[in-house]
Amino acid sequence: FDASIKTTMRCQPTITSRPTVTVFSSIQGIAESLRHADPNLPLQVVQDEALCGYGGTVEFNPSALSTETKTILQQAEILISEPAVVAALLDHDSSALSSLKWCQSTYAGVDPLFNSSFLSSSSSSSSTIIPWKLTRFAGCFGPPIAEWCIARIIEHERSFVATAKDQLQKSWAGSRDAVTNYRYLSSMTLTILGCGDIGRCIARAAKAFGMKTVGYVRTIPSSSNNDNRNVAEETGVDEYTTDLTSALQSGDYIVSVLPSTPTTRGLLSNGALKAASTEKGGLCPVFINVGRGDVIDEKCLLEALDKKFISGAILDVFVEEPLPTNSGLWSRPDVIVSPHVSGLTQASDVPKVFLSNYQRYVENDRSTSELKFLVDWKKGY
Repeated sequence: FDASIKTTMRCQPTITSRPTVTVFSSIQGIAESLRHADPNLPLQVVQDEALCGYGGTVEFNPSALSTETKTILQQAEILISEPAVVAALLDHDSSALSSLKWCQSTYAGVDPLFNSSFLSSSSSSSSTIIPWKLTRFAGCFGPPIAEWCIARIIEHERSFVATAKDQLQKSWAGSRDAVTNYRYLSSMTLTILGCGDIGRCIARAAKAFGMKTVGYVRTIPSSSNNDNRNVAEETGVDEYTTDLTSALQSGDYIVSVLPSTPTTRGLLSNGALKAASTEKGGLCPVFINVGRGDVIDEKCLLEALDKKFISGAILDVFVEEPLPTNSGLWSRPDVIVSPHVSGLTQASDVPKVFLSNYQRYVENDRSTSELKFLVDWKKGY
């Protein structure tokens, strides 16, 4: 094989009743964290120069994989990897994971698999196309993404960017209007599109600063004890609505945490954000996106900014990543571009998500039926 491609494997002595876990990820330290949490876990760690990455960006060339890596992946029963890696691997070679029974995603979003040509090439049911199960990396991203959202709201209200520019110019309050005119968070409403685990974390963080919270959902939840008065206390969301127009009109800030699914792609395109304009009874809010970029296409987002449907956009996700240099978003003063870093997978979080499921897998004779956070191939999430 090509000597420029290096494969390194380290395998713990296996325990007969416990299947080997193959780690093939651009995220450093996953194997070490798993070993620390469970020293007897049978691990196979594959490192190949065809795969690298940083933050939320993965760089992978499946055609450059070494023969050894290909063989290991074909034999893997349990795999920990990024959805983008698995999608690219299967697009390149549909038999690349021929022994796989369960894949643990290292990301919350799994849309790269649903956008892959491997999955979309067949017109039959997705559940029959893919014989293995995929579990989301759930329950860890809420707090860091909530921190990022609140930090960005405060940064925007207090004009930290203007203050930094003033400092460079040695100008005391040079941006006087910007740095002296701001609103208290407690005087504002935050609309959250998508109120799963991450959305609720954002809501609770906003409530800690006194913000009113409105949640846009498909189904309005009830309290665990059937007392709807306790829903806000449990979830951090003061009001729920299934009406998108009402949700968009309510917020001083709107944050989208929506995943990429057939029902959410383009949800805010085609003039949907006009409902947020003052002309339509809205508050001309700032739009924050930490969900998926395809909830609105770039042309429609730029139009919403130009027509003042919204007053600004703070974006951590995009339809195409990295964002192309010719994108109109880069040079706009009313847009903040962030490189998909609001919630990064920490290697130390992997054992919390993976090991309890691994125990279920072992105790159920290697059946995937009892795994938590299973992705539904038919629903797309």
